[in-house]
Amino acid sequence: MLIRHISLCVLWSLLSLPAHSQHLFGNPSCADWPTLSTSEKTTWLNAYLVPLNLTNVSRKKPRVDKFSQLTSLDAAVLYVDGFCAANTPENAAVGAIRYLDELTSETSSKP
Repeated sequence: MLIRHISLCVLWSLLSLPAHSQHLFGNPSCADWPTLSTSEKTTWLNAYLVPLNLTNVSRKKPRVDKFSQLTSLDAAVLYVDGFCAANTPENAAVGAIRYLDELTSETSSKP
């Protein structure tokens, strides 16, 4: 009975997501990126960049995991905002990857 109740709650929560929620699980275009709220952008970037960073850390073995030291994703949101403004035909994922690449570069001075 408890599992059935939990399943119904999960289903209900999925049905009540905001209109742009599909972007949180997909790859928003840069044309759509400005229409997302800051919260949606941050949630999407977190869901997208955390696994990428884990793969990067296990593959490259950097001396310092700069991504895990971030206190917020504000800089990532701003980076992708700028990327998308300059590259409307692209997808936000391309900007997110470039942000992570620059952040995790051994020569990067970013925090």
